[in-house]
Amino acid sequence: MASSIFHPFLSPSLSALLSHLPSSIPLDTLSRTPLSRLQRTALPNIGLIELVSATDFSTLYDSLYIHSFSRLAERERSDLIVDRLAAQAKGDRKFLAPYRIVGIRDHQGEAIAAAQFSVLPVPPRKGKNSTTSSADCGGNDGSGEGSKYAVPYLQYIYVRRQNRRQDMSEVLHTMVLAVAAADAALMDMEDGISSSAVDPLLRAVPFTLFETEPPDHGDDHASRAYALERSKIHTSTGGMALVLRRRRPRPSSRDTTRPEEEEEAATAEGQDDDEILSAHVQPGLEPSDPPLTLVWIIRPAPTATPGLDYDLTSLGKALVAAYYQSLRDEGFPEKNIRLAERIVQERCRGSTFQLMPLGDVRDLSADKGNLDIRE
Repeated sequence: MASSIFHPFLSPSLSALLSHLPSSIPLDTLSRTPLSRLQRTALPNIGLIELVSATDFSTLYDSLYIHSFSRLAERERSDLIVDRLAAQAKGDRKFLAPYRIVGIRDHQGEAIAAAQFSVLPVPPRKGKNSTTSSADCGGNDGSGEGSKYAVPYLQYIYVRRQNRRQDMSEVLHTMVLAVAAADAALMDMEDGISSSAVDPLLRAVPFTLFETEPPDHGDDHASRAYALERSKIHTSTGGMALVLRRRRPRPSSRDTTRPEEEEEAATAEGQDDDEILSAHVQPGLEPSDPPLTLVWIIRPAPTATPGLDYDLTSLGKALVAAYYQSLRDEGFPEKNIRLAERIVQERCRGSTFQLMPLGDVRDLSADKGNLDIRE
């Protein structure tokens, strides 16, 4: 691994994992923020960047995690996180999506920030635990021949209040991409793909994926303001909404109930023709929980170009399959997963994947004709 501004801060376990980074991906190239800025804002306040163990999560990071996500509905149980970290460390998650937490400590050894994420193999790997059947949008894995990816699915990212505005989240985003690229290389090794082979089909890391609410989501002013603030943060850091666009049937005759110039303008802009749907339905995480429509956000890796390095619709279909496969692997209720899959499949009929600014996305939590599906 080439020299990096981050090297002096890496824990032995994180440094060992990042030794699997391909030589074509220097660590510093994964930062979207200029390195000179990080050297001024973040690095002087960092004592350690580490791959968090189950023990360290319990003793150092859990209280910050709970404080950062005070609403129970949006926070996974800490004991499940600890169990997953322990299983990952023991090597008990072979062929499952690697589960990682990258943490940052200050010079006194206290937790500053952390990012919790899974590295989704896209399409899902054909290991002994693979059970994917119809999770995608089109009846196949949607990957396209020879296209394979590793997508970091960022579940939580949080920073201690006194360390905000120090670019700690940018350091974490860089580490998430780096860990995902290293895990991708390990997946290739486990799958028997050698980097020395002629024309190897190695897994690429095109972007970080995470979920959020649309900016107008919520039942009251406080919840809508919260969603709006989060959307501004995601947009400012390069996030774009991954949605489904479906063409509505054109009317056989012109609408005579409004002025001609208004109808022509609407048609030209696609307002009358296209329906925007969410490609992301989170199944109920507990048996009695209903499905929840949120919005997927992608934050492109600095080393990838959407539309050039991958086909968005093909990758989107494989991403849906990989997401539901990972939930099955983690033991979430199968009945709930099947229901969420069927909702997404219905939305995918006649639709294509598209990126759009998050600020242009309306509240998609009640898409007509999709949420009336029952198991």
